[in-house]
Amino acid sequence: MRYVTAFGRFWFDFLIGDRPELFVGPIAGLIVVALLIQAGWSAASGLLLFGLVVASGGVSLARELAVARARVDR
Repeated sequence: MRYVTAFGRFWFDFLIGDRPELFVGPIAGLIVVALLIQAGWSAASGLLLFGLVVASGGVSLARELAVARARVDR
């Protein structure tokens, strides 16, 4: 059981690590795009996916800048 736990912790740390928004953002974007394609709106789906992935990177960057500013202000 110890090996299974270690295996799970490795993949969690590898995929999610300290920035869960970089993992969740693109997956949420793929889900939204899949739903749009199913609804027949495939023309806008590629641009929307790009925007969601860039937005998740922006959120990650904003969080890191806020943490860095908090460290400097101490």
